[in-house]
Amino acid sequence: MSDDFRLPSPNIIQTDNRPLGVLENEMYTRVEEISTSKVAEPGEQNPFSSELGNEFNKGKTADTGGVLEDGMGNRNKANRAQNSSGAYCEQSSSLAPELDLPVKHKADFNSASLFELLSKYERGGKKLEDKHFSNLGSENTSSRKLSTEEIIRVAAERYIQFPGKDLDCVTTFIHPYGSALSSLSMEETSGADLAHLLLAAADRIWEGKFDSARRLLSRSQCMSSKSGNPIERLTSYFSEALQERIRRETGSRKFKMVNENVRVPINGLSTGVDQTVVAIHEYIPFSKVVHFASTQTILEHVATETNIHVIDLHIRSGIHWPPMIQALSERKVHPVQLLKITALNTEDNQKVEDIGKRLESFANPLNINFLFVVVTVDDLSSLKKELLDIQSGEAVVIYASNILRTMIPRPDKLETLMRVIKELSPLIMILFEVDASDNSPSFINRFVAALFFYSTWFDCFEECLDRDNQYRMNLERYHFGEGIINTIATEGEERITRSVKIDVWRSYFARFQMVEVEIPKSSFHQAEMVLKKKFSCARFCTINNDDKCFIIRWKGTPMFSLSTWKFEQTPE
Repeated sequence: MSDDFRLPSPNIIQTDNRPLGVLENEMYTRVEEISTSKVAEPGEQNPFSSELGNEFNKGKTADTGGVLEDGMGNRNKANRAQNSSGAYCEQSSSLAPELDLPVKHKADFNSASLFELLSKYERGGKKLEDKHFSNLGSENTSSRKLSTEEIIRVAAERYIQFPGKDLDCVTTFIHPYGSALSSLSMEETSGADLAHLLLAAADRIWEGKFDSARRLLSRSQCMSSKSGNPIERLTSYFSEALQERIRRETGSRKFKMVNENVRVPINGLSTGVDQTVVAIHEYIPFSKVVHFASTQTILEHVATETNIHVIDLHIRSGIHWPPMIQALSERKVHPVQLLKITALNTEDNQKVEDIGKRLESFANPLNINFLFVVVTVDDLSSLKKELLDIQSGEAVVIYASNILRTMIPRPDKLETLMRVIKELSPLIMILFEVDASDNSPSFINRFVAALFFYSTWFDCFEECLDRDNQYRMNLERYHFGEGIINTIATEGEERITRSVKIDVWRSYFARFQMVEVEIPKSSFHQAEMVLKKKFSCARFCTINNDDKCFIIRWKGTPMFSLSTWKFEQTPE
């Protein structure tokens, strides 16, 4: 195929109606050389209430059912906590709060509330050690290098023990993993110092002690570097984000909506063959693993269909479609009469058309009738069924890859899109989303969640790419750096970087009479095959079932979920 895709020939097998605010209060929660014939069967309560600590346990312990720990029972506790505290805390009425402003009047909470968040997350991390690191082999844990996230936990433990002490006065503390890991390297100790400074600065910002926070952040920036080790890089970006938060809180910077040029890197939604994205697809396992699993899932569900219509809600580079095109072209039983891919576009029409030309040039030499269509709308919420030209006898597949999360700040538009999708009566809907929880109205909750989540990403970059790799530096700066600022420093509709856990999506989809369909075992095996065969960092990456979907993790931390959905058939 075209060198623009930088892919070899693919080888894949054929084969209640409650408001969303209530749901969210319940749970804050290229192509590879693989056999082409067959896959081997191998109101949120007050932000500082202790109940909110469950948010961090949910991601670190067993995923199945864990996201629902602070469910209906805690909703009542949240209401009581809010009423009794007298603190302002916005009430969310959907999957995202309609109005999300900084807390202006806080009750007299001290740092102990932050300690609850940190301590519960740290306790969850201990459980993680035995459960999810079994794939690291017989490596001696006493000499194993701590992950970036573990260093954050070390700092959290120290901050809990020595909250009022100056960093220079804290020289010893109990290691959170016990005597087996009681000796930290110089680099790890320095990393814990940096994380300690970040925690202290965020705490001061929440308390309104901005001068003290500025001094801490000035020190953290002097000690950090965007070209250093993972914790130094992470600290540099988080320090910038916290400084931006201070500027906004104190009015030294005028509030303004994020412009469209910034929206692209923040959400990772740029359309076209971006070389950084292509490079990351090759070196970081998540997207390639999920794309192959998604392709296999689609192939399983359209095994007897001859007219297939795939609707891609955001095609990006289109790098994920050549494997499916080739697999369908090689199908002997139920040969495909037409494969149509419709790409929805809200940005640069020419870029999407160029992607279509590349896919067509890939499909032309193959034995398949292929059609690529671009449907351009101002906004996904403007989509109408009539624009998609659904023909009788077509098997419709919806592919939603990291796109629905961008509509969380606009719940009415998300709901409009979902109703249009329901009208299409798709055979299957594939959902690929970030499995994180940074949608809280509370700044301090978002800060703690983001610190642990992004620490995992920066740890992944360290294992997979050289520190001076330009693609890595671009990704950290333009995608993650902007995302960190947006998560921590902004509020309301300006805060467009939002993610929720898979259980939140499950509850949301139930409103539209959608039922989750178990991902085929062949898809799971396909994902594991790609992971082990193509990525040297495979030992750090695991794929686990979570009910009918699967979660892809990095060193135990959930990163992405892949799930499949159908609409219930209503009797006529």
